[in-house]
Amino acid sequence: MVRQLGAQQLIGLRLVDENGIRVGVIGQVYFDDQTGAPRWVTVRRGFFRAGENFVPLRGARPLGDDVQVPYSRETVRTAPVFPTDRHISVAEEDQIYLHYGLAPETAQEVPEQRPYLAPRGKHAKTPERSRTQPTV
Repeated sequence: MVRQLGAQQLIGLRLVDENGIRVGVIGQVYFDDQTGAPRWVTVRRGFFRAGENFVPLRGARPLGDDVQVPYSRETVRTAPVFPTDRHISVAEEDQIYLHYGLAPETAQEVPEQRPYLAPRGKHAKTPERSRTQPTV
């Protein structure tokens, strides 16, 4: 769905819940650091809201001029709120997954021949590969 619209075209669209009820307006698009694919959007809910709720794009689809997600309005409205001027941490990402009842992203998208690229989470750091010196 996101690939059809393009990430920048998502900003400003209405986000609707699983029943087509308006939740808010998409404010930001967050990308996976390793794949570059759009992974999350934030939704603004009114003028005086201090933050924006994070919503995963898993299962999202176009519905007319809106974007529909497979979650209830209440689930989105009670989702974690984090500052939108920075990356979200792995711990924050895990809170979002937990809130929506989703399993965190895993290494299944990473080629098996390069398991050192398999840390989960958008902001997981790739561990340095150990370089052992041969003993003589």
